[in-house]
Amino acid sequence: MALASDQLQWLLVRKHNAFQVKKDGITFSSEPNNPTNLSTYKFSGLCNSKSVGVSEVTDSKGKKSLVLSVKCKKANKPTKAFAKYGLSRSNKRNIASITKATKLSYYRADISDATVARYLKLKNALSSKANIEDIISKLKDKEEEE
Repeated sequence: MALASDQLQWLLVRKHNAFQVKKDGITFSSEPNNPTNLSTYKFSGLCNSKSVGVSEVTDSKGKKSLVLSVKCKKANKPTKAFAKYGLSRSNKRNIASITKATKLSYYRADISDATVARYLKLKNALSSKANIEDIISKLKDKEEEE
């Protein structure tokens, strides 16, 4: 149970918080569960009681993967405040699961498209990083052989 309403929380943190970055007259936000990184009430992961986000997670083996996190009702218990779902299947199935978690369950249909776009950007970045790392390791192996 929140001590203050979502709107009151936004009024308190909208101008000054640790996640704000101001660039070229636009205020961005690096807070978790903000799919567009814009500092607005609609996309705020701090102030909305219902927020959805896609983030990159590194497991114990060093492998990177994507995780969909959805804010739950247990806000007073930090370990249980978010439900996290792994996104390790094909793009089509992952997009369907994001849509199901947001639009089809009537959770936050207004940010469903932004969350899917964030997932696709992170997926492309993650795959290109892996490709670059593979190319670099192959080049190092060839140099060692010579």
